[in-house]
Amino acid sequence: MLHPVHIMIVEDERIIALHLRKQLERLGYERTSVHTAGYDALKAIERDPPDIILMDIRIDGDIDGIETAAGIPPHLMIPVIYLSAHSEDATLARAQKTRPYGFLIKPFSERELHATIQMALERRIAELALRDTQQRLSLAMTAAQMSCWEIDVATRQMQRTGLGSFSHLQETETVTESWDDFLERVAPEDRAMVRKAFTYAIHNGEFYDIVFRTIDEERGYRWLRARGKLFPGDRNATMRIIGMTQDITDQRHTQDKLREAMAVYETTQDGILILDPNLKITNANKAYYRITGTMPQSTLQHPPYFLAPEELASEQYREMYQVLHNHRHWHKDIDCNSAQGSPISLSTQIIGVEDDNGLLTHYVAIVSDRTAIRQAEQELHYLAQYDGLTSLPNRLLATDRLNRAIERCEPRGSIVACLFLDIDDFKNINDTLGHAAGDQVILIASTRIKAVTDRTDTISRLGGDEFLIIRENMQSETAAASLANKIIQELERPFYIVGHEMTLSASIGISLYPNHASSPQDLIRLADTAMYAAKDRGRRTYAFYESEMTENATHYMTRSLELRRGLENNELVLHYQPQIDAKTEQMIGVEALLRWNHPKHGLLGPMEIIPIAEQSGLIVEIGNWVIREACTQARTWQDEFGEKIRVAVNVSARQMQSSGFADTVQHELALSGLPAEFLELEVTESMIQDEDAMIQTLHDLREVGVSLTIDDFGTGYSCLRSIKSLPIKRLKIDRAFIKGIPDNSDDVALVDAMLAMAGSLGLQVTAEGVETRQQHAYLRNIDGMELQGFLFSKPVPADEIFVRKDSAAKFHKSV
Repeated sequence: MLHPVHIMIVEDERIIALHLRKQLERLGYERTSVHTAGYDALKAIERDPPDIILMDIRIDGDIDGIETAAGIPPHLMIPVIYLSAHSEDATLARAQKTRPYGFLIKPFSERELHATIQMALERRIAELALRDTQQRLSLAMTAAQMSCWEIDVATRQMQRTGLGSFSHLQETETVTESWDDFLERVAPEDRAMVRKAFTYAIHNGEFYDIVFRTIDEERGYRWLRARGKLFPGDRNATMRIIGMTQDITDQRHTQDKLREAMAVYETTQDGILILDPNLKITNANKAYYRITGTMPQSTLQHPPYFLAPEELASEQYREMYQVLHNHRHWHKDIDCNSAQGSPISLSTQIIGVEDDNGLLTHYVAIVSDRTAIRQAEQELHYLAQYDGLTSLPNRLLATDRLNRAIERCEPRGSIVACLFLDIDDFKNINDTLGHAAGDQVILIASTRIKAVTDRTDTISRLGGDEFLIIRENMQSETAAASLANKIIQELERPFYIVGHEMTLSASIGISLYPNHASSPQDLIRLADTAMYAAKDRGRRTYAFYESEMTENATHYMTRSLELRRGLENNELVLHYQPQIDAKTEQMIGVEALLRWNHPKHGLLGPMEIIPIAEQSGLIVEIGNWVIREACTQARTWQDEFGEKIRVAVNVSARQMQSSGFADTVQHELALSGLPAEFLELEVTESMIQDEDAMIQTLHDLREVGVSLTIDDFGTGYSCLRSIKSLPIKRLKIDRAFIKGIPDNSDDVALVDAMLAMAGSLGLQVTAEGVETRQQHAYLRNIDGMELQGFLFSKPVPADEIFVRKDSAAKFHKSV
């Protein structure tokens, strides 16, 4: 033994106890303790448990030796040997209930005592070892959420060890219940299956494995897996089914989630790839093969073909690897071809997956087919930028190209020429030969203009019979005049149409940058003015714009000083134009529009204010004043009338470019007390194309909580490719497109295309410039549409807005 055996003697006769102690010492037991009363012995056991107890039955105190033995904590497993002169049946029966390790009748020999002690100690060692084994087994079964059970086939009694209940994870030694009681806890849908497995085991004696559910009042159903087998009868002829049950609820839930994930993986419209750390495909779903037209044999164990080095530029390929290495996430829109050679547009993102230690294990790539969206964007872009008859750029695109030509020529100081061409007496052609013939004439004119101009020139159809020719790096006014003459002479060559020989004449007005104007709009306007001068001179000729620079400069300087004084003297005011819900016909918002109470000229509109403010640098100060005034007025309406309507404010490019503009807006909202959701800021398309700082300002404003709207939508050039990523909530269709509906098929097509795009991107829409009942009737049936225009109300002062609201309601009733 590793330590001296501690023997406790419980004996009230001191002489006998002393004699017994001496005997034990002679037998080699060095450590003994003696107690005369039961309570004393139990207290001593708590402090220093002995290895074995020699217990007299009749001892001092309130409890005898048998009762003392019964009070020993069972987990200590201390062997008790009774030493007594009494062996009556009643005494033996009582003693037997405490499961003693021996019973020696006094007097006894030392050999007998020694043998009894040794056998008790050996038995204790074996029982301790068995207990440890059972505990380990019990802990292992608990950890595995398992229980061991057996069923007596004859009595249908069930004993279970390990988990006490199939529905409650509690530990117990052994649970006994009937087979029928157990079935009551099995889910009704699974009882027949469990009965069948039980019957099968009885008749065939073979192993079975079933999964079923039990009812858990606290946590609902629990999933169990039971495995068992029939064992033949022992000497008592008892047939038993013995097996194990495991709680697999967590596994089942995990499997369900995996099945759900697999269903999503296989049914999603996006292609999903699993890539190894070298970007080779280890798995791909059906959508990927459908999108790309590839096959598994050419896909697996290869990188995605559209990411191959021969597809991506070497710089892009290195960038992709670097981004994935540093950030574990890469995204790019890729235009490529399918396996069949058809052009496709893919939005691809790759996400790295790491293990618990942060080590890369694989990548997941998501490939979205954007081909249809890209085609729709291109078609919409084409409709918005090109003339449907001649395929020439329209006014919007021509204006943008003119702006770009000015930007290129400005650093070099070279000349940009604008030639505004109008076919003479074109109305007569339409009236006499019909509009179809007129369209053919327009096509012939566009072909002949292109024939005598350079490939780098921009030839656009502005509408009707009006064309604009833009040439940059013009050498002189003489060169511009020569180009105009060539065009006029080319148009004069005879041609045949619908059986008639015809010739065309044209009048051309010319404006030059920087001689006459510095903005595209002004150049076009001045060239248009010069064209009318050419017509006044007899047609079939050209005319240069005659500069009014001195008069314009004087006018600008005067108005700039007046505007600054007007801002200081509170001459600026806001008028508000209602915005109407097309369905409910209720006013849900207003647009704040700037007016100037000029001391001499009366009420002036934004066209007399904004250009001067832009050029003088006052635009930021005035723009901030507009935001402050509009927010304060909207809050006043809420407080006085309980009307929580949205107020829209136009912001300029300089405001958006100013540092901390989002903070300025947040500050004005806080001062006025207006919730951010009731302020809408309107920006134009040209302000947000390829301007990283401007786009960041849009995101900052969205964080403030205000709504963002693209004003004059359709008049820009390059916003369409990025609008999906901008925090824009609303599009305002420019009045130029609304003006022609419902009679102008081109305008109807453009508006329908814009609405379709807005709907697919989840954007709200406002139509500007609604001035006729026909326009109202066409637009009112479009879901989510809001309307704004003179049909409902002109811009009015703040104190008239709710009067206009009532008037608008009466108007709708009459309509």
